[in-house]
Amino acid sequence: MKRGLIVGLCAVGFLIVAVIFWTDSAHWFLRYTGADSESGTWYGFWSGFGGAIPDFLIVGSIITIYRHHNCHVKGCLRLGKAVEGTPYLACPAHHPAHEGNKRSVSEDIIKLAHKAHLERENSATSGT
Repeated sequence: MKRGLIVGLCAVGFLIVAVIFWTDSAHWFLRYTGADSESGTWYGFWSGFGGAIPDFLIVGSIITIYRHHNCHVKGCLRLGKAVEGTPYLACPAHHPAHEGNKRSVSEDIIKLAHKAHLERENSATSGT
């Protein structure tokens, strides 16, 4: 099956090249790639197809950096940090040292923490 797939892809590639170069599409292809020597081969290339190369490099770099830093758990798309003692990266949801969801604090606990902070602040200013 693998050999048939390769032969099929080669045939499709040959047909695409044949259609481009033996029809009116050849003019568009040559103009886009800069191969028609509009005002010089390299000027045409960098004004056409070559001008898109940096865009592909930037997108490829972003994808590579993301893939290098994402969680190693299969199917997880989050960014991770190193798990001590292993070569793996894990996001906060999968990291063994993580103690739960950061957003799982209730409103009452936040109010109590704020009240305790205000009391400490008041006692510190009234004590001096």
